[in-house]
Amino acid sequence: MIEFSHVYKNYDKNYILRDLNFTVNKGEFIFITGPSGAGKTTTLKMLIALESPTHGAVKFLGTELQDLKPRDIPFLRRKIGFVFQDFKLLPNRTVFQNVALGLEVSGIFGDVIIKNVSEILKAVELYTKKDDFPLSLSGGEQQRVAIARALVQNPQVLLADEPTGNLDEETSRIIIDIIKSFNNKGTTVMLATHDKNLINMGRARVIDITKS
Repeated sequence: MIEFSHVYKNYDKNYILRDLNFTVNKGEFIFITGPSGAGKTTTLKMLIALESPTHGAVKFLGTELQDLKPRDIPFLRRKIGFVFQDFKLLPNRTVFQNVALGLEVSGIFGDVIIKNVSEILKAVELYTKKDDFPLSLSGGEQQRVAIARALVQNPQVLLADEPTGNLDEETSRIIIDIIKSFNNKGTTVMLATHDKNLINMGRARVIDITKS
């Protein structure tokens, strides 16, 4: 489903990824690990065409992503949900409106939005907060909103960048359990983290990009 083949990435002649090789099968749960600055975020961003390899190939469903035309990138991103490390929630939009944004960008409105957003908010146990604004939520609740927004279009793949970075252990476990529940339904998951405790909670395959 996903393939990184001899991928190198440099910035200003400094390589942060060197000869990265791995594959991810449909339905897998994968941890991408390595110290800060090792290229975990860059690795995930390559899968939504926010970054391109300096050398090598990144493939999704057999397509080399660096060869995509700009008009094709939005269609790629409908298949891949991304949970950013800093959440990227819009403070002037309610929880419901933040989650609905991806559907609106895809041209979906009306009853379909109401149904899909309501269902995903119930799945992450935030439906009662649907009319609240992000700044009134706890860090764990904001993270669940970000996960709901990434999953509302039922993507084939969920990418999560340090999704529990600033959360306590109990809240981190809740977040992992939510992500695993969607993985159990068939969503492929790639989660970047340097937290060994989180990896122990997840009990999944680990790809250490510093050893690739």
